[in-house]
Amino acid sequence: MPERPLLVVAGLIRDEAGRVLLTRRPPGKVRAGLWEFPGGKVHPGELPEEALRRELREELGLETRVIRELARIRHAYPDITIELLLFEVEALGSPKGLEKQEIGWFPPETLENTSLCPADRNLWKLLLSKA
Repeated sequence: MPERPLLVVAGLIRDEAGRVLLTRRPPGKVRAGLWEFPGGKVHPGELPEEALRRELREELGLETRVIRELARIRHAYPDITIELLLFEVEALGSPKGLEKQEIGWFPPETLENTSLCPADRNLWKLLLSKA
């Protein structure tokens, strides 16, 4: 029987200029140095939207409003298979790297040439194909 994928949520957060917020995976973590949409794992019994609000509060000190699900993909990494859900999110405040992670704002047209985690890259491509 195939392994059930780990459910992971991420937020598409834009600033007033339309730039997209990404976080860089810190040294010592799997896929260190790659950029990703901020978010994290869904805990058992937690709704995806609740998990995303919790993760953004813990990692970036952001209170947020989850607007809607934009896309979802399943991605098999060598070490784990994930189901990644991307939500449109409104941030209330400014993000801070509370877990010592680098954060950055990227113009959407530059994401294709940014060192994204493979699942995030595929999610972005899916999102563009729906536009």
